[in-house]
Amino acid sequence: MLNAPIHTQNVAVLALNDTVATTVIGPQDVFSMAGVLYERSQYKEPVCYFNVQVVTPNGKPVRCYNNLLMTPHCSMEECNPDIVVIPGILNIDETLSANGAAIEWLKSLYDRNCVLMAICSGSLLLAATGLLDNKIATTHWAMANEFRKRFPNVLLRPDEMITDDSGLVCSGGYDSFLDASIYMVEKFYGATVALQCSKVFLHNLGRRSQAPYAIFSAPRDHGDEEILQIQQEIENKFANNFDFDELAKEYGMSRRTLERRFKKATGVTLLVYQQRTRVEHAKALLESGNSSFDEISFKVGYMDNSFFRKLFIKYTTLRPREYRSLFS
Repeated sequence: MLNAPIHTQNVAVLALNDTVATTVIGPQDVFSMAGVLYERSQYKEPVCYFNVQVVTPNGKPVRCYNNLLMTPHCSMEECNPDIVVIPGILNIDETLSANGAAIEWLKSLYDRNCVLMAICSGSLLLAATGLLDNKIATTHWAMANEFRKRFPNVLLRPDEMITDDSGLVCSGGYDSFLDASIYMVEKFYGATVALQCSKVFLHNLGRRSQAPYAIFSAPRDHGDEEILQIQQEIENKFANNFDFDELAKEYGMSRRTLERRFKKATGVTLLVYQQRTRVEHAKALLESGNSSFDEISFKVGYMDNSFFRKLFIKYTTLRPREYRSLFS
């Protein structure tokens, strides 16, 4: 039998219909095995740090996106958690409209000092509570545009792997359940226990950013047809050194008007759009070929490879050779 310490934390993992099964089962495994796997590997007595339950809104089984039928321990109203894990969701509109009771439950728990931890796109469900307004959050990098459209008052940081603002914890992509769960282990039980967990789960504690994995994709459904044409022109002629004043004249507007409309539509400036487009092409060349970075810099439009190297590191957080080593 496990020897439970005095301050065992109660964790409720909220399972919903059409959710991503990994973001339910994964955190459940990490929290359940914290204090168990490492101790057993060292022939020590296991310790129970977390009491974990999978809960559903009504206590009935839910069917995950991969068609796995998941049977909970109880309903969400039958537990008394210190931590709630909110799983990744796929059908956003349906999930938000069908889970009003869960949204109210989360709000009431937060008022009682419960820590709420959203995995990946689960941050949209957390944002629907209103608790994230004017607070820092993250989500899967591919959901950033959708998130900003729905919840403009949230201070979204999509490059971050983990955010924690006032007990509202968010994580990046689906497999960031490991990052978030081990972060919570450290939050409640310290760095030593977290390091032990990272070792038995073969997890890299150094992951701090989604930037190396993210693919730049600005909104295209903004309704400004002229800006959409300019986006396509920059992408198609990414190696060209555009004169943005001349580009504005081509479309019958001033440079200032162009900059304003472009930033409103895409969320970034013309220059940043061009830079990020060029970085994406450089990433593809690093992934698929053996060209030197000097050659790649020239191919994407930069004569000054040292300047482009700095840009590449800025947007990916990795040096070119590190990026090639990771993704080639």
